[in-house]
Amino acid sequence: MIFGQWSYEGTPLSFQIKEGQGAFQEIAAGTPDFDQVLKEDALADAAGMPPRFAKDIPLALNPGNAGSWLLTESGWGVWRLAIRTEGALATSLFFKNFELPKDSKLFIYSEDRQQILGAYTDLNNRPDKRFATELINGDQCIVELNIPHQDIPVIPFEISEIAYAYRFAGEEDKGLQGSDFCEVNVNCSPEGDAWQNAKRGVVRIQVKVNSSSYWCTGTLLNNVKFDKIPYILTADHCAYQLGGYASEDDLSKWLFYFNYEGADCESSGPAPGSFSLLGSTKMAQGGNRGSTGSDFYLVRLFSDIPPGQNVYFNGWSALGVSQQNGVTVHHPDGDIKKISTYTTMLETSSWAGNGLDSHWKVIWSETLNGWGVTEGGSSGSPLYDGQGRIIGTLTGGLAACEAQGSLGPDKPDYYGKFSYHWESNGTADTAQLKPWLDPENTGILSLPGVSTSNAQSISITDPRVNIYPNPADEYIMIDFTTFAENDIQVELYNILGELILKRHRIANDQQIKLDIEELAPGSYFVKIDNDQLSLTRKVVIR
Repeated sequence: MIFGQWSYEGTPLSFQIKEGQGAFQEIAAGTPDFDQVLKEDALADAAGMPPRFAKDIPLALNPGNAGSWLLTESGWGVWRLAIRTEGALATSLFFKNFELPKDSKLFIYSEDRQQILGAYTDLNNRPDKRFATELINGDQCIVELNIPHQDIPVIPFEISEIAYAYRFAGEEDKGLQGSDFCEVNVNCSPEGDAWQNAKRGVVRIQVKVNSSSYWCTGTLLNNVKFDKIPYILTADHCAYQLGGYASEDDLSKWLFYFNYEGADCESSGPAPGSFSLLGSTKMAQGGNRGSTGSDFYLVRLFSDIPPGQNVYFNGWSALGVSQQNGVTVHHPDGDIKKISTYTTMLETSSWAGNGLDSHWKVIWSETLNGWGVTEGGSSGSPLYDGQGRIIGTLTGGLAACEAQGSLGPDKPDYYGKFSYHWESNGTADTAQLKPWLDPENTGILSLPGVSTSNAQSISITDPRVNIYPNPADEYIMIDFTTFAENDIQVELYNILGELILKRHRIANDQQIKLDIEELAPGSYFVKIDNDQLSLTRKVVIR
């Protein structure tokens, strides 16, 4: 399976030409100082911080000072460089001065050619001229640039660092199913059946802080404008390691892996259909890693979600109401997506003696396929209520697969409350979620999610769907004009995110009428879904 950061179709030119099978330069990048690495990891692990899985090695390599060139008869230059990091489980590259010329293509692939990232093109260029790649399995990666002859004098990038992954990464260590034995794949049935939309908003985050990389979990959030701004919510402590927070430059190199999950309950092969996006900027944070609040960190991705990708902007609730049942979806130790279930009423709690009602105390339940808990790398994962709305983000806890001392599957975890994130960590916009998720100050405290699946997302002015009158008094009409003979589900939610009405449009029906005469005045949301479209629109009942 070939999967990678958002890229474009193509095959390295050296794979296709006879002369491309020749030798090229290999550079040994060395190894980290593992005596120091192990000391630092022992301190961080004891403090319950997200697990570091890679240490960066500085480089200064470019097509002008390293690698080998080949000129083809078809008018192309092929530059290749192999970088070996002896003993690494996997590697990831960081670039600066990244500015690919038009028509050029960049690939990064494993020695056995089983994993290929790219083609990256000039469409991957960014104003900050930074770039980074997903992990390549093994201790050698090959960088290949395909460029027209006339552009060969151009130096389009410098490889500034290589991440040496030494644990929780690569097929030989923490690959698929590398988390602890009790964890439950998100696509196990029945545990994951009701969460197939919500899971598509959960991401594995390759966090970079200074010269190290860590695993955390985050989720893509909807906002009251339904404009699909790519906000990702995770935990504040995910951005903090070994005495400092991620810098602006670090955040520009965070990688967000979407749909990194197994196909079924017993997955052991490559994760199908995953892709990643690079780079983010901090919007807000609060709680000082839980010591003074609810431990949240909100970023906005540099890139919008590419068209046609099967992801989901999760809904949420800031009401602060305890729940009897729900789940978390997470990436323990950077593994494929897992699901843990609770069926015991949540309790309000503090975290680490902060003396605040800032967290939910959660006890996980045993289910048909395991007793899902959380692990390092699960930090920042969303806690869902029974209606699929996010109500918290993971700070930490005592839950573990194996009972040992104070740890065990029946021990509590603690999630910073979404209702506390909302506006209780401080008065500044940069300490709250509310200014970003409700920028027009509508007062909405709960919101359903919205899909950007392979269904086509349409604008509220699209002539194929007409919702009227708005505002409405007695009824709402929904007209469909040019859609094929497919069933369409229509749902009406109130401002609290509660489902009020549900209707199905049967094939060939051109209209659905929602009778609303008995409903209280206020704002509501009409949600329309099928395999051709995904639409959520706010309506007002007078």
